[in-house]
Amino acid sequence: MKVIIANYRYFIAGGPERYMFNFMREARKMGVECIPFSVDYAKNVATPYSKYFITARGGRDNYLYGGIKATPKNIYRMLKGAIYNTEAERKLRKLIRDEKPDVVYILNQTNSLSPSIINAAKKEGVRVVHRISDFFMFCPKLDFLCGDEICESCMCGNYKKALEKRCVKNSRVATWVRVFAMKVHTLIKIYKKVDAYITTCEFTKNKLIEGGIQADKVYCVPTFTEVDGVKPDYTNENYVLYLGRLSEQKGIIYAVEAMKYLKHYNVKLKITGELDDSQYSKMLSELIRENKLENSVEFLGFMKGEALETTIKNSMCIINPAIWYENMPNTVIESYAYGKPVLASNIGSLAEIVEDGYTGLLFEPKSSEDIAKKIEYLLNKPEIIAEYGRNARMVCEKKYSAKTHMNKVIGILGNGDE
Repeated sequence: MKVIIANYRYFIAGGPERYMFNFMREARKMGVECIPFSVDYAKNVATPYSKYFITARGGRDNYLYGGIKATPKNIYRMLKGAIYNTEAERKLRKLIRDEKPDVVYILNQTNSLSPSIINAAKKEGVRVVHRISDFFMFCPKLDFLCGDEICESCMCGNYKKALEKRCVKNSRVATWVRVFAMKVHTLIKIYKKVDAYITTCEFTKNKLIEGGIQADKVYCVPTFTEVDGVKPDYTNENYVLYLGRLSEQKGIIYAVEAMKYLKHYNVKLKITGELDDSQYSKMLSELIRENKLENSVEFLGFMKGEALETTIKNSMCIINPAIWYENMPNTVIESYAYGKPVLASNIGSLAEIVEDGYTGLLFEPKSSEDIAKKIEYLLNKPEIIAEYGRNARMVCEKKYSAKTHMNKVIGILGNGDE
């Protein structure tokens, strides 16, 4: 089998890209040839297929959409990327003609490659499978959040609230562009042309069906992580670990606030990443200072490799205090592989993949007091930490291994048979 994998980045910037490169590695082991199709960024992993990649809006060195200068050329590229990128359609059709793939596997195309690549594949008679990692089809902001509250007002195509609230980057223009693009995509029925959708959890699968996607086209295939090469560790050094970005939707501020209720315990919250000059970081700093939490909260900076592995292995548990629905974050199943229980918000996919009282504990979203209670429960019953950790490892081996994932996805890519 030969597969074109389309994603708007060909370098690791987050979970979707880690999945992409891991998928390509595992596919090669199965004799499946993977061909990338992406945007021409200077940071990309080297590939002979880069000659097919499309022009980066804002330049090859500009990876962050917010930093693009508002020149006429860049504005045109942004509109094209959001609505219909004719360059992407043209170049993908050429790649298909040259390589003759069996299927195009789309990961992320929003605001860059655009859904034009769906048309490109169908015009060349090639099957299209689209993996869903956020809620771009139904929410201009992609995450079903309005401020810090869950909002599904746009679910059925009524974008009035989004325009009023300037949901996208707090910009009237950016919000209008996204809304207009979504209306165009609905009008031309572009997503009806996709042969199959893959979601990572049942929650997202149900959202797609609720939004009008044909039920028999949607397959739930949880993502995967390295299991065989990871040795679990059921001991700990009495700290809770947060893995992820310091962003509002991730809800880390509630985990930080929870530590003020736990000062009488010998426990720390350790956070991968570091504070910067963003407004959110300033809020975190102020919260720590006001509650005298300097000895309870530690920022570890950017971590990877052996240092990150050791930090995970020594943790008591991993915490995910997200305030949005999430879409099966890699950090949860990676933690399972290391034999670590997970504390998570009782919301969206997290309520599905964290089995309350078995692989971890769920708490009320945005409740620092409930977070503190769950941490306190583990501190008072240390034997439960190891028990949950062993359960988590067993679940990971059964549900989230590479073999399980790849067999299902390759079946769907081939003919829709899991």
